[in-house]
Amino acid sequence: MLDRAHRLALPTDFRRIIRRGTKQTSSLVVAYAAPSDRGLSRFGMVTSKAVGNAPTRNRVRRQLRAIAWEVKDNYSADFVIRALPAAAQSSWEELHTDVLRAIRTLGEQLQ
Repeated sequence: MLDRAHRLALPTDFRRIIRRGTKQTSSLVVAYAAPSDRGLSRFGMVTSKAVGNAPTRNRVRRQLRAIAWEVKDNYSADFVIRALPAAAQSSWEELHTDVLRAIRTLGEQLQ
């Protein structure tokens, strides 16, 4: 699980990153990133009702958090990862590969 320092919590942070940040789209997620002056990365997850019912959304959210935990120390940026409906039907490997590719691309663009 991501510790408090690595989580986005305020709606204003989500809005700032989505509106002013860089966007990377894939078949399973849309990832946004903005530079951070905190020296560490922070992550926020968005899973709408279009993804599925509550247990499905929670499963996808847990998977996204696990992926974010793997890369939390690699970048100094704020990320918002929005799951698309296809993420609910994807396997762990597909989602893992897709999200890592998006985060890596955004991280390289911001450096």
